[in-house]
Amino acid sequence: MVEVGLPNSALSVPAYYVIAPAEASSNLARFDGVRYGYRAPDYGDLADMYCKTRAQGFGTEVKRRILVGTYVLSHGYYDAYYLQAQRVRRLIAQDFVAAFGKCDLIIGPTSPTVAFRIGEQVSDPVKMYLNDIYTVGPNLAGLPAMSIPCGTGASGLPVGLQIVGPYFSEARMLNLGHQFQLATDWHRRAPPGFAAQ
Repeated sequence: MVEVGLPNSALSVPAYYVIAPAEASSNLARFDGVRYGYRAPDYGDLADMYCKTRAQGFGTEVKRRILVGTYVLSHGYYDAYYLQAQRVRRLIAQDFVAAFGKCDLIIGPTSPTVAFRIGEQVSDPVKMYLNDIYTVGPNLAGLPAMSIPCGTGASGLPVGLQIVGPYFSEARMLNLGHQFQLATDWHRRAPPGFAAQ
């Protein structure tokens, strides 16, 4: 076991929340109720159908991401935000490549906190975004990663262990996760209040 550094990992959340909304905005544009996606049942004309369809068909978080994505892709902001985030993405990927020169897999926490209860952070989206600090880096770099249960916090809610592999190392990553689950039973435990189906 060796320690590795990912010096640009602190930039992963800001970069991700520029790139991901831009891609969401671009990809969700086709869900207009005409050819794709939900269509509002009652509307007066085409413009009314578009407005009602998008208002009813997308949740609050999706609407937020579409607005942010449209903004960062707009004229005058593309270079300042989207292009800069893509440059940061490349730095993050280079950090992972350098780290994998020293190790086969990277193991660490899935988030900086224990899991929170369902609905507990809904009113504070920024706090929810910051909990993604360890998971968005591998996503930006295009690396395989997985999270498995590895313990519980004082409240009994689960703690996640993230395993990240280099490109095309899914078999090695899955094997380590399997070996961990053979040695522990965290994956068989349910948090308090969880109803098995």
